[in-house]
Amino acid sequence: MKYLFPILLWSVFIGKIYAQPATFRPITLSESLHLALENSAQLQKARLDRQGIDKRMQEGRSAAYPQISMGFGIDYLPVLPTQLLPGQLFGMADNTFLPVQFGQPWQLTGSIQLQQQLFNESMRRAAPAANVTRNIYDLLITRSEEEVVFTTATVFYQTLQTEQLLRAMNANLDKLDALQRMAELQLANGYAIPTDVKRIKVARTNLETQRQNLYTAISGLRQTLQFLCGVPFEEAFDPMEEMSAPAADSARWQVLALEPENTTEFRLLLHQVELNRIQLSSLRAENLPNFSAHANAFTQTFRPDANFFDLDRRWYGAVAFGLKMHIPIFDGFRRLHKSSFLAIEGQKLAEDRRQLNSAKGLEFRQAREQLQNALRSLRTQTDNVGLAREISDKLMLQYREGVVPLTDLLNAQTALSEAETNYWQQVFTYKLAVLKLLKTTGKLEELKEK
Repeated sequence: MKYLFPILLWSVFIGKIYAQPATFRPITLSESLHLALENSAQLQKARLDRQGIDKRMQEGRSAAYPQISMGFGIDYLPVLPTQLLPGQLFGMADNTFLPVQFGQPWQLTGSIQLQQQLFNESMRRAAPAANVTRNIYDLLITRSEEEVVFTTATVFYQTLQTEQLLRAMNANLDKLDALQRMAELQLANGYAIPTDVKRIKVARTNLETQRQNLYTAISGLRQTLQFLCGVPFEEAFDPMEEMSAPAADSARWQVLALEPENTTEFRLLLHQVELNRIQLSSLRAENLPNFSAHANAFTQTFRPDANFFDLDRRWYGAVAFGLKMHIPIFDGFRRLHKSSFLAIEGQKLAEDRRQLNSAKGLEFRQAREQLQNALRSLRTQTDNVGLAREISDKLMLQYREGVVPLTDLLNAQTALSEAETNYWQQVFTYKLAVLKLLKTTGKLEELKEK
């Protein structure tokens, strides 16, 4: 519902911009849900996020493959480094040294390096996080689908409710038109007074104003539904569903039971708990040594000038292989603080899980009670409409016979209009209660099967 009210406000605005199409294509609830799921930008973004996480996982796995790099370097030494040679080599006294500068001022070096992780316990423990993260993003897609279905179905049923109110309003206007013609005929024959005709005109004007408001609301709701379904406004359609017995499917929904572990929110929370456990285990493994192999090969040449294209000069090469062990000793308490943070996050997730169980139970209880209350009120309003219609029809006959005054008949017509309005509002309340119950139990998918 948090998305519904801004959408409805926006729909009133766009209803004044786009012209009313001449014809409408009928569309069922199932068709509108499939269109909304196919064209939802929110759902498409969730799917793109799922694709993006696959790329991130591939990026993370690249650290386990060999890392190969090349490099070239040119050095110019305007002052050659000084080396000390033992003086004994040149007939000098013991413990004496001869400073010597040797080498060439220009040096060109080319190298290639290869590194391969052999053992990293932290990476090994973090590997299962990839599948858990994918499952989380899959559930986020499912949750987006549920939000799209709930919002679209709500607008669909509200459109149906408003259209039924319009049909009832048109029927009452037809009755007032007939009553106005009768009153004008009686006035012409001297059996009525001008005030009676004026009262009918006032009542008709009031209904006409209400009907225009309904036209505006229906136009906005239809276009909102088109927006949700991704259909151009020029291709307008009309929601269609059998509304003669709106609660005929009530037995199907009343037997729904709450299974919290099957809801999207509960499964999403479980995966978040698992991901937190994996992250904490991987962080603790960073205290263990890790091993890697490396290989280096390089070649080097020296020149008295920058002419490195002189092929007569010799190149000197070298190759090295080795193993490396990295032993973490002290990192400024980084791992300790991060471990404490992840432990706190785990406690928060535990609280979320406990609260989710209670919240789901409360939400299910309230949704079920709302459905039961809506059913009782719908039955009451059905009887009330029948009674109001019966009274209105009887007073119409009595007015024709001159038994009752016009005021009583107009009051009966007003009561009938209010009863029909309350009835269709209660129909929408029942449909909304069904949607809430399906959302609570994680069964919104069943709407697409209708």
